Amino acid sequence: MRDSTPLKSGRRRMPTSSSHRVTTIAAMTTLLLASISTTMAFSPSSHGPLNVPHATISMRSQQQQASMNGMTKERRPSSLLVLASSMTPISQSNLAVSIDRPLLSPVEFSYRTSTPSTLWPSFVAVVLSDVFKTALVAFFLAAGLSLAAKVLRGGGSSSAGGIGGLLQSTKNFLLNILPSKSKQIKKSTPMPFEGDGGWGKCTLKSKKKIGNTFTVYEFALPRSDYTVPLALGQQIDFCCLGLEDNVVSGSFYPYDMNDGERGVVRVVVPNQDAKGNAALVGLGSSKFIEVLHEMRQGDEVALKPGKTTLEYRGERVPVTDMVYIASGLGIVPIVDQVKAITPKGTSSVKVTSVVWINDQRSDFDLAMDELESEYTKYSTKLAVSCIMDDVMKNPMEGNAEVEEAVPYFNAGTMAVISGPKRFSEKAKAYLMRKGYPENCICVLP
Repeated sequence: MRDSTPLKSGRRRMPTSSSHRVTTIAAMTTLLLASISTTMAFSPSSHGPLNVPHATISMRSQQQQASMNGMTKERRPSSLLVLASSMTPISQSNLAVSIDRPLLSPVEFSYRTSTPSTLWPSFVAVVLSDVFKTALVAFFLAAGLSLAAKVLRGGGSSSAGGIGGLLQSTKNFLLNILPSKSKQIKKSTPMPFEGDGGWGKCTLKSKKKIGNTFTVYEFALPRSDYTVPLALGQQIDFCCLGLEDNVVSGSFYPYDMNDGERGVVRVVVPNQDAKGNAALVGLGSSKFIEVLHEMRQGDEVALKPGKTTLEYRGERVPVTDMVYIASGLGIVPIVDQVKAITPKGTSSVKVTSVVWINDQRSDFDLAMDELESEYTKYSTKLAVSCIMDDVMKNPMEGNAEVEEAVPYFNAGTMAVISGPKRFSEKAKAYLMRKGYPENCICVLP
């Protein structure tokens, strides 16, 4: 609605009294002459005098008038009244003169008169209003949804068979592609470890051999949405009754090769004799492995988060370079850490080097696919070297591949060693001879 005020109406009935008629005519003449003189005073002389009988004069805000004339889009105060004087002339754009334009909107004007000729403009105004459009869209939307639901239920007529088939095909397509997405965003719940001394329970679900050297044990957690909350470099402690009804326990790093899987936890153990297992994982864990080999599906085992072993004691922070040296099962926690620190924006680490040394080719089956996948994604940030050598017998300095793969120490570098005890001792001594400070070397058990 325009900001306007009717000053004179040509339809209003004049008083019958002669004195009143003279007074009213005088007032009309004065007002008309004042408006004409004002317009002539501030209009170009070429326009000539304005002769507007029964004129309707409206004052609009500068913003409204400018938007009508297409002159400016600048927002100004909405109710600006400009008075005429010799110091503040009124431009012609601010003084609108209209003979036949009503001051009221069609809807409001229809309330003031019952003339049949005004009904059609009122109806058009209602049809073109935003409320009517919204109601119309809502009606057709509801009708469409109702029809779609009827067709999908098989209750549609034969003429709607084509539409029903199309909708059914779309529905089947969405059902096929959405499950994978829903699995990715499935909510996980940290498994509680509060009662019974902080222990929880799990049951043996499956066993799977990797070559002739390792076996992966998968345990089912009490609920399918449970995960064991662990930090980087943190082990899982297991406990159960031994073969002689004694309590045996072992600590292992989680073997999580399927990212995001919930409700299960996996560990990988060596397949050697008692002496060989003790040399690889320690005496306590080797006794637990003996019990694992005798377990059947459904047997219960207690578990809880173990100690955190990843620690940086260097003086230079943040860490910008990571060097990993692993052997055998020692690659398991290394893969987990590489996945965590390599993606962009996840850590301060800019360059990561992984050196994996084994004396048997089959040992590389344990994590070769995972390392290859990570290298493919982050080849400019990650370097992986798989070296076959018996470093228990041969010195590391004499291996040209090791010398090339292990970088020299720079400020901001942290080295992590993971593997059997004897291997870790040799690797630590090798790094220190290469210039690595002891407080920048972390040895994982």
